[in-house]
Amino acid sequence: MVRDYEIIYGKIVYNTDNLKKYKEIKKLYRLFRKTKYKVHLKRFLGGYSLTFDDFDFDVVENVFSYGNKQDKLEIMGLYTCEEMGGDSVMGHLTAKEIFEKFISIYGGL
Repeated sequence: MVRDYEIIYGKIVYNTDNLKKYKEIKKLYRLFRKTKYKVHLKRFLGGYSLTFDDFDFDVVENVFSYGNKQDKLEIMGLYTCEEMGGDSVMGHLTAKEIFEKFISIYGGL
């Protein structure tokens, strides 16, 4: 079994093969690219981070995120504390669920 990361000389080195398996965050990125909102997809902790210019929330999919083994996303922000069960993040989400939640709050494409 190939590990998600190794510690070499005190630094974390991520297995870049994981980047191929993270399809859901790329799907969400494509959905947002069709809108008027500025979105950025960056490599982050052996996976990806999706950030927005005008909004205070981000979406991640990496070796440490909730749901990454099932190609699901983790989000910080956008959902209320009640929806997130009192946690600061919410995981195991699909691109469709996050996009529909965003549109229901901010509207328009």
